[in-house]
Amino acid sequence: MKKLIAALAISAFSFTAAQAAELAEIDSDANGMISMEEAKAANITEEAFSGADADKDGSLNAEELASISN
Repeated sequence: MKKLIAALAISAFSFTAAQAAELAEIDSDANGMISMEEAKAANITEEAFSGADADKDGSLNAEELASISN
């Protein structure tokens, strides 16, 4: 059981690290969020952006950005 929990924790950390890396790559102003302009520059369509913007704040966080990639 301990091995399973450790494996799940490592998997969760890896996914989070991957999300952060993807966000940093697209986030040209380094504010931790992806604007529509940054998304367009990364070839993300307005439709995909709007669909991923779960909290409808006009920007994507790492989790929302990952929903486009997955």
